[in-house]
Parts: sequence; structure tokens; C-alpha cells
Amino acid sequence: MNSTLKGLFDYQKFEGNSRLAAMISDVEGRYGTALDDMDLEFVNAAGTFDSESAHRRNKKDNDNQNM
Repeated sequence: MNSTLKGLFDYQKFEGNSRLAAMISDVEGRYGTALDDMDLEFVNAAGTFDSESAHRRNKKDNDNQNM
């Protein structure tokens, strides 16, 4: 099973794909940076960022720093 999965997801198969490279470049250009571990906590399974939860966390962190 390991070899089957390795064969299906082998990066070498996709490395030279210009269409995939263009998509990756487009996404990297739009978002610019990776999420840090703290922000990954707010990404759901569909990949959307829960900005309201992040806002509450940042407000709570700021309130704690001001004490």
C-alpha cells in the first residue's frame, strides 16, 4: 500500500507540469506568506480562514498583554 500511495503522490510526476506551476505561482502571489502555527488553528477542513475566531484570539492576547 505504501508503494501505491508513493506512486500516486510522487512529486516528480507533477514537478514539470507548467499548468500546475502557474497555479502555484498564482496562489503564492495572492497570499504571499504561509500561515504560522497559531493561524493554522483557525483554518477549517475546507481551507477557509475563520477570521472572526482569529480576531477574538488577537483581542484576547492584546488584553492579556495590557494587564
